[in-house]
Order: sequence, then structure tokens, then C-alpha cells
Amino acid sequence: MCLVAIFGYAIFSGWAVFYSSDAALRGDVIGTWKSFAVLAFGFWLGSSSGGKSKDDAPTPVTVTNTLAEPVPVESAP
Repeated sequence: MCLVAIFGYAIFSGWAVFYSSDAALRGDVIGTWKSFAVLAFGFWLGSSSGGKSKDDAPTPVTVTNTLAEPVPVESAP
């Protein structure tokens, strides 16, 4: 269904850019394709760099507020 939607929008885009005389419609269609391109590039960039950052060991964590020493909270009047 995604391919059908993209193909349908491509046909509409061709009509809007080459045959329509409405400048606002042309700008909207071209802007939508530019947004698709930015989204695709961002997805490619994120997926190609994903998982390449590795730490040797987990970061040590120190628990400061244990059950024996809870954080004091003032009650509201």
C-alpha cells in the first residue's frame, strides 16, 4: 500500500508541477518531496550509524537514596 500511495502521489505531483497553473500547489508539492528527501536522508544516516558506538563497560551507578535513607519531602499545607 505504501508503494501505491507513493506512486499515486508521484502521478499527482507530475500533473501539479507540469500541467497545473497554480503556483501555490506547485510549491506545496515540491516542498513535500523535499521533506520526503530530508526524512529519507535522516533515516539513512541514523540507521547506518546505529550500533557503532560501543562502550567497553557499563557506566557505574551509585544509589544515593536507598530505602533506609529516603529523600525527605515536605508536605503541602
